[in-house]
Amino acid sequence: MNNRYQSSLLTLGHICTDINQGALPAMLPFLIISYDLSYASAASLVLASNIISSVIQPLFGYFGDKANCPWFMALGVLLAGAGMTMMGLVDSYWLLFLCAMITGVGVALFHPEGGRMANVVAGQHKGAGISNFAVGGNIGFAVGPLIIASVMPIWGIRGSVVMAIPAVIVAILLLRQNGTFKHLCVVEAERKKSNGESLLTDDWGGFLRVTALNFARSIVVSGLIVFIPLYWAHVLMQPEGISSLILTLYAGSGAIATLFGGRIADRVGFKKMIVTCLAVFTPALALFVITSNVFLAALLIVIVSLSASASYSSIIALSQQYLPNRVGLASGISMGVVVSVGGITSPIIGAVGDSYGLTASMAVLAAVAFIALIFGVILFLVKDKPRLLSAAENQQPENEAIYPASIACASSESPTMKGASSEVHPAKVLATETEEN
Repeated sequence: MNNRYQSSLLTLGHICTDINQGALPAMLPFLIISYDLSYASAASLVLASNIISSVIQPLFGYFGDKANCPWFMALGVLLAGAGMTMMGLVDSYWLLFLCAMITGVGVALFHPEGGRMANVVAGQHKGAGISNFAVGGNIGFAVGPLIIASVMPIWGIRGSVVMAIPAVIVAILLLRQNGTFKHLCVVEAERKKSNGESLLTDDWGGFLRVTALNFARSIVVSGLIVFIPLYWAHVLMQPEGISSLILTLYAGSGAIATLFGGRIADRVGFKKMIVTCLAVFTPALALFVITSNVFLAALLIVIVSLSASASYSSIIALSQQYLPNRVGLASGISMGVVVSVGGITSPIIGAVGDSYGLTASMAVLAAVAFIALIFGVILFLVKDKPRLLSAAENQQPENEAIYPASIACASSESPTMKGASSEVHPAKVLATETEEN
């Protein structure tokens, strides 16, 4: 079955959801003027949206796994847009606060179910499918501020009603495909049942390893988005306009890397992709911190962006692979909680900059990147129980069975099962890898 339309629709839904996340910070200057807010009060709106989103995303992911709720995506897009739309229409700070939380709830509804459906629609090409979905987030974050910058100077704060247009259109499109998405979930469940994948158990140890890596990576990536323009202007002594262009270069490079990173990972394997990217990312960031040459710094920031983003879809896909029975939960944590926590740590790193300078802040990010590399090496070296394979590690024709790791595990305990598995398909059985202590 060709699921190209559904895959494109998921990407579009991701774009329209994250448009609101990108638009909220860009809207703060207009809110400050219109509602006479303090900087702290304005920043609290973003914090409220992020916190509510990160707290409840795993919950929605859990329910999505249990009940198969593709309509969560349509409702999520609609709520995210509704919260932003109402921000220009309410008349008190606490209603603004409520609107920000509604946007956060919408974001929390969409991401776990969207990530789960991206996994389903992708079939055996998980890396490419997750890349297509993930790049929608990059685009949304970039487009959101552009919309605000275009409409607010003309229409004022009430220009926020524009945010309702993409939300309503895409929510309707997603809702029209609700039956198709449900059918695809049934087809995927039958496929897993027929080839034995449904017998795979969740590997919480592997999930915790990749999540620890993801947390460290998110802290660095979130910090770079905040501090690159400041570092460029105040340490490298470049004009503010150039500093903004560098951030655009960083974001654009990341979007390209996100799109193609999953496709490469489908060929080389998720773990290899992750550890290779981190092995490039960490020294490139360290060199960026110590260089004073503007042109070399620009080259290094592109390398940092490419290597950081190319591994993103692999991290999500591997997280989902470790929890095959809780794909929505894995998506909610890997795309929601982790990213939000990364953003929450930025003020702490900013405090380091206030006390010791921006170079110290960037040095902290480089140190956290090194921690991420250590987690990546651990992830690569530790053998999984049961072993979960990416497309590159599990090459076989689609009509051949993929024998589950749980069968292989049983074969190590039962001579009868061991003999049967070797007779049926010795090359295809997923061998259980045990740690030798």
